[in-house]
Amino acid sequence: MNETRQPQIMTVLGPVSPQDMGVVDAHSHLYIAPIPGAPPDAPVLTDAAGVARELAAFRAAGGGAVVDCQPGGCGRDGRMLRRLSRQSGVHVVAATGFHRQLYYGSEAPLFDMSAEAAAAVFMDEIDDGLLETRAGEAEAVYPGVIKIAAEATLESSPWALFEAAADVCRRTGYAIEMHTERGAAAEGFLAFFHEQGVAAERLVFCHVDKRPDIGLHRELARAGVLLEYDTFFRPKYEPERHVWPLIGEMIAGGWAGHVALATDMADPALWAELGGQPGLLGFFSIIRQGLVRMALPAAMIDGLLGGNIARRLATGEERQRG
Repeated sequence: MNETRQPQIMTVLGPVSPQDMGVVDAHSHLYIAPIPGAPPDAPVLTDAAGVARELAAFRAAGGGAVVDCQPGGCGRDGRMLRRLSRQSGVHVVAATGFHRQLYYGSEAPLFDMSAEAAAAVFMDEIDDGLLETRAGEAEAVYPGVIKIAAEATLESSPWALFEAAADVCRRTGYAIEMHTERGAAAEGFLAFFHEQGVAAERLVFCHVDKRPDIGLHRELARAGVLLEYDTFFRPKYEPERHVWPLIGEMIAGGWAGHVALATDMADPALWAELGGQPGLLGFFSIIRQGLVRMALPAAMIDGLLGGNIARRLATGEERQRG
C-alpha cells in the first residue's frame, strides 16, 4: 500500500511542512547584489549583517518565514539566503524564475530564450539547485516558488517566459508568484494562465492592493487566485485609505482565505537595522496589530499572516535532488 506524501514547502535549508512555517512574510527581499548596467534606482540590498540582526528580531517576536522573491540573474544569492536562514532561525523560501528585464542590465540571455529553453533553466534549478549555489558548495540550495514579473500590459510582457513558467508549474505543482505593475491587467494574466492549463489555485498575484478595486479582487479570489497585499509601510499608497478598507471588504465577502500579507522590503530604507523604518518588526506592530484591532478570529489572522501563503506554496511533488 502506497503512503500519501504530506505536502511540503521547499526552503533554503530543506523541506518544511506548511503548518511549521508559522508567521510568513509572503513577499520580500533579503539580499540583492548590484547588477552592472541596471538602472540607477534598481534595488540593492547587501548589508547581510544588518538583515540577519533584523531577521533574528523577527524570529524572537514570533516570525517564522520569509518568501524571498528575487530570482536568478538580477541579484539573487542563494548562498547568502541559506546563511541568513541559519543565522536567524527564520525559514526562507527562494525563487527560480525571472524579474522585469530592466533589472538585469545589458546581459539577460533569458529574455532571448524560447519557452522550452527557459523552462529547462527553471527545471534545472528546481531539480539541481540554484545555479550560484552549486560550485564549491557542500550542498545546493533549492527554490520553493516560481517568481515571475508582468509588465503593465500582456503585450509588453515576455510571453515565452510566461509560457515557460506555466509549463514548469504544471509539471511540478510549484506555485507562481507574479509581480504585477500595481495590479495592471490582472484579469488578462489570469485568462492567460487558464488557457495554459494552470489552475488559479497555483497563482499568487502580488502588489494588487495598489489597485484597490474590490470588484476585481473578489473576481480574482472567486477564480482561486491568492492576492498579496504589501503597501502597509508605504505612505504614498495611502494604506489607511486603501489597503485596510480593502482587507475589510474581502473579509466581509468571505474571501479572507484568498489574501496574504507581506512587506516587500527591497528598499534598505525600510529596514530598521539599516537606518530606515519601520523595519521587519512592523509586520507585528503595524500589520498584525491592525488585524487585531479589527477583532478578527484568531484562525483568520493566522491565515492572513502566513497560513494562506504556506498552503499555496506547499506541494506534494517529490523530486530527486542533486
